[in-house]
Amino acid sequence: MKSLAAGLYVLGLGMFQIFIGQALITDSDRKVLCCNVTGEWRSELGSRLHLSAVGTEVRGVYRTAVESSFGAAGPNREAKVVGVISDGPQTTIAFSVLWAKGSCATWVGQCFPVPGGGQVLNTLWMLRSAVMSSADNWDSTRMGEDRFIFVRGAESL
Repeated sequence: MKSLAAGLYVLGLGMFQIFIGQALITDSDRKVLCCNVTGEWRSELGSRLHLSAVGTEVRGVYRTAVESSFGAAGPNREAKVVGVISDGPQTTIAFSVLWAKGSCATWVGQCFPVPGGGQVLNTLWMLRSAVMSSADNWDSTRMGEDRFIFVRGAESL
């Protein structure tokens, strides 16, 4: 139950940040905030995220550089990405992966342009590890933050 409450808190905090961000932006600022997420991204820990956005759908591949335990993400440490992306003036995104051994993870965040023409994707994540019984539930959910830096667009992949 604590995991559910914590997850709802993280989701609520993310939605609050998006709402407040929209309230502080003028119409002239809105054009600047759009990002093109299609391409390759790297996290601060070295995980790679390849995304392709078509309309409001996102697909791709996530290759993790970290695991909760050896082999937890499968032999290639890679999973398919499915998700959604906003089509409004601010680029918000949510995507999920299902790991080979049954764990699943979800990220929710927003993309921001940075000086010099780059982009950054700030996300909150939740990982649910598969456990054998409800007695092990207390240790099955982790949460944190990831910051992805845009490496290159689809045209250069």
